Amino acid sequence: MKKVLIAFFAATLMFSASNLFADNIGAGLGRLALKGQKGKAMEIIGVTLNAIGTQTFAITSGTSGYKEGAVIGVNYVDVYVAENMDNLATDIAKGEGEYLDTLATMMKVENRDLFKAKLSKNFNTIFTSKEVTSGEVVANIRNIHNS
Repeated sequence: MKKVLIAFFAATLMFSASNLFADNIGAGLGRLALKGQKGKAMEIIGVTLNAIGTQTFAITSGTSGYKEGAVIGVNYVDVYVAENMDNLATDIAKGEGEYLDTLATMMKVENRDLFKAKLSKNFNTIFTSKEVTSGEVVANIRNIHNS
């Protein structure tokens, strides 16, 4: 039973290491070889390249895109926006609403009224097309918030 638990724990750590970076690839040869590429196919190739042992080397040596002290896990703002794109778009267009309030809380915004007004004013900069991805929306919101 102990061996099964140890194997499970080791497998869990191996798979969670790929969550070190927001681009889903993680550290390793795949990160370097596919820098600037987009799409699921590129992510699968990148993760596969990392899985052949280069990710472990990258973490151990501090190379190939590994960042010491980076938080392991999911960026909850990214997940929240992805799961609530339509409702968030409605709230941003209005400049108010529970989805926008939740986003402000998650982003630890101090001046919520200014945050909401800026996002509402820049709606078309945030939601640039019907095909805009949640990642692009998050990046656009961060750019506006930080400007």
